[in-house]
Amino acid sequence: MSQSFVDTTVLVAVADVQQPNRPAAEAALATHTQNDLPNYALRELQAGVLRYLCDVHNALLSSENISEALVALNNLPNVQGRQKQAKIQILSNTLQEVFTGNPSGARSAMTEEAIGALSLRIAQVWLSAREHKRLTNTQQLSCFNDGDLTRDAAGSVRGPRNSFNCRSGERCAAAAYMYDNEDVLQKLHDALHPSLLPPQLVDKQETKSRRIALKELLQKGPKNFSKSRCRALGDAYFAAMAPAGKDILTTNTVDFEPLCAAVGKTVISI
Repeated sequence: MSQSFVDTTVLVAVADVQQPNRPAAEAALATHTQNDLPNYALRELQAGVLRYLCDVHNALLSSENISEALVALNNLPNVQGRQKQAKIQILSNTLQEVFTGNPSGARSAMTEEAIGALSLRIAQVWLSAREHKRLTNTQQLSCFNDGDLTRDAAGSVRGPRNSFNCRSGERCAAAAYMYDNEDVLQKLHDALHPSLLPPQLVDKQETKSRRIALKELLQKGPKNFSKSRCRALGDAYFAAMAPAGKDILTTNTVDFEPLCAAVGKTVISI
């Protein structure tokens, strides 16, 4: 049996019981003797899915009713793009869960039930992500804001030490790891040149942002690399940092294939 290096999409799948691909993700982990989970995946989950869940919970908590919460989410800036749509979808799925679980319940109680359902889901996702029995935590990041979630006086869920962002006093440790091998870093950057990419990746904003982040890291080094571009490194981090002989597990091989081909890594979809 082989060993794996787990990316964020697979972490989300196994941490969240509501993910439809969870059984497939668990089965994929079970086929490997060891599954390394880099801190970077936890950092992405914390700033992504976990934060979205908390934002929806907090929107409901601060609203008079569900309609007001929906309006608040709809009024988020369009620049948030997929984040905005993800939060609206979370609210929709939560309301469906509440209604299915108690179809004859009073509609006036739905907001409170939805808040409770989200609170439970948030706690389960963060606990499972950090303590999953088939995942071995590796590549610790000094900048990662790890720890228990917190609540403010109003009951809103906040990240560890009241933040979902990296620790302000630390430089980007993920960038420092990647910069240790400039040859690999250069190959990853070059692999994202538009002339080498399949049509579905050429105009993808995520691809463009990743190439910009890699170029900045190459030119400025980790000390002067902007921490705001940490998440833009994304799949390139996993391609660079996967140990030799370990499969990169993901739910989406399309973005990984050009990166892994450039540095001789193997990527497997669950």
